[in-house]
Amino acid sequence: MDQIASLAATSDHEDDERDRPFNAYRFASSDATKGIVGEAIRLLLNYEQRSGLTRNKRRAADQETFDLTVDAILSDLMHHHLVDYPGGIYVTRSNRWLGTKSRYRARPYSKVFPRILDLLAKPELGYVRQDIAAPIPGASKSTVILPGPTLLARMDDGDVDTDDLDEHPHSETVVLKRVKDTDNYWDEGGLEEYADTPATERYRAELDEINQWLAAADLRYDPLHLPGPHTAFDIRDRRLRRIFTQARFTSGGRMFGGFWQQLRKHERRQGLKIAGEKAVELDFGQVGARILYGMAGHLPAPGDLYQMHGYNQHRDGIKKVMSAMIFAERRLDRFPKDTRKLFRKTDRISEVVEAIEAKHPLINDQFHKGLGHGAQFIESSILVDVLLSLRAKGIVALPIHDAVLVPSSKVSVTKEVMLTAFNAHAHVQGTVTVEV
Repeated sequence: MDQIASLAATSDHEDDERDRPFNAYRFASSDATKGIVGEAIRLLLNYEQRSGLTRNKRRAADQETFDLTVDAILSDLMHHHLVDYPGGIYVTRSNRWLGTKSRYRARPYSKVFPRILDLLAKPELGYVRQDIAAPIPGASKSTVILPGPTLLARMDDGDVDTDDLDEHPHSETVVLKRVKDTDNYWDEGGLEEYADTPATERYRAELDEINQWLAAADLRYDPLHLPGPHTAFDIRDRRLRRIFTQARFTSGGRMFGGFWQQLRKHERRQGLKIAGEKAVELDFGQVGARILYGMAGHLPAPGDLYQMHGYNQHRDGIKKVMSAMIFAERRLDRFPKDTRKLFRKTDRISEVVEAIEAKHPLINDQFHKGLGHGAQFIESSILVDVLLSLRAKGIVALPIHDAVLVPSSKVSVTKEVMLTAFNAHAHVQGTVTVEV
């Protein structure tokens, strides 16, 4: 997928082998890494001159962009290698993206980016290894890059570690995704440009407040005694962004980012400490279904909304199918992805859908209307409210979509805050479960 489009494609259950998007905000911050970048720039300029690739000296602004781009590429490759992420870093070479002004793109990610990348990948220089995507019409146009032998050697010589690298302040934390073209298999959704409004400015101000708070939080991670494999991450990666969907700021809005979202559940629960205490996860229960009841102006049915007669052993499947029914715009005629295995071989999707509708007669006319994105916006607004309320109480909380991680001693007050926020936004009572 294109780099710009990929910005919003992360989740809290990423495939461990997935290549990671290029971070154009990374830069060399120590003498050691500045020396590596400076040497690379000099070698590239000399190579251009010897090879006759440039006839005239660049303008000052163009040279500054050149230097920033080399710095960003090499710094992100060094960081990727030091953190030991699996796979490589994917970038785009698409002129359509790189040549267009966008609020989502950093200055180093410009139309000269592919040319600089090719220079760094010259065998004579050896700073970058790149696997350029085949030019298949309509297909993904990602190029994957890895550190080359020269860069790895310079890192060894300089004894470089992650403290030698830093990030410039990111540009856009309020991200808007356009409507996905369902007729185009290769369409990843992409990002939508937008003009700021009082609402987007408020969302950004809230995120700035939260991000500054989390950047200074006392977070520690000890993988000792945890079974492998261990997730690769940088504990300084704490910046959140809100991703809105369907080209509307009343759709989606979940917060993505933060190293804790990359961790497996057992890693979060056993290895993560907040303010010196064990991290405990509090989750909203049956969140999508309860919000749908609130949207329809009804009180939720008593008991477990996903527990149904005839499907007592298939609660996980009912939960996933019901969620799909809330998001779907037409009646389900097949089991959603990865749900067939959660039911008996004799179960039919039509029967499951009818059983869910019978269990929830007050909202059965709300299914298959595409209301899921709106429900998710309410969910995300609840989480923002929870974070800001906990911040005001001096309690560090790390969001994971419909859940938060807090210090073990703060479970009771956090649960109270979560239930209050849920009722205020969803207009029905919520439930919160504590997972230790």
